[in-house]
Amino acid sequence: MYPQLAIEAAAQSDVGRRRSHNEDSFAALPCLGLFMVADGLGGNAAGEVASRMAIEVVKSCFEEDEELDETWPYGTATPHDRDEVRLVLSVRKANRAIYEASQRYEEARGMATTFAGVLLGPGMAYIAHVGDSRVYRLRNGKLERLTRDHSLLEELLGAGDGAREAVEALSSRARTITRALGADENVEIESRVEATAPGDIFLVCSDGLWGPVPERRIAGILGAHGDLGFAAELLIDLANEHGGPDNVTCVLARLGGG
Repeated sequence: MYPQLAIEAAAQSDVGRRRSHNEDSFAALPCLGLFMVADGLGGNAAGEVASRMAIEVVKSCFEEDEELDETWPYGTATPHDRDEVRLVLSVRKANRAIYEASQRYEEARGMATTFAGVLLGPGMAYIAHVGDSRVYRLRNGKLERLTRDHSLLEELLGAGDGAREAVEALSSRARTITRALGADENVEIESRVEATAPGDIFLVCSDGLWGPVPERRIAGILGAHGDLGFAAELLIDLANEHGGPDNVTCVLARLGGG
């Protein structure tokens, strides 16, 4: 979508130490400025199908530059507004496709997936996510999380007065996902827009990375290694060294120029 942007990218995915197969899907598309991770929900039917569908549907919306069926006042919107809305509508289309497939095919009944994506445009990053896959940005050595998990624990903590309930929820239920693509006919997609700077590194990852690996360790690796491919390999290795409790996927994109 923005071939004029100088973007370096790398991506790695691994089954981890405790899973029999990988239900994560991802895409790193510098030519489109599009970087995505989807994590098929464990325990649900055909999670790997749902995650793959999410990535492919969103990708096709940008590759084919197709008109999305929802209306939007493009004539009055700024290019920045259009890019954010296009990303959100693409994710909404993916949700509908996954949900309809789960209703149509018995073997796919109940499939769902998280989603996190970044669209990099001139001077701006457009972020959309559902579930607990995350987007981070490393700038001047500081790692900042740009997404809020759609999980039971995060919602309790976000309520302001839910500290006691949040502590009580620190169990196997604390990480329960409260939002996912394909779980319902409609889904609330959270989005934000961030100004970018040359040298920014964006990390899109599944919970197989941020769950077992402290953020300070992630920041250390990204800050110490200029080769994104090598950094991605190290992050995967680190997740596995911390037990590899889940499939682990990381997608990295660094903005050049300046």
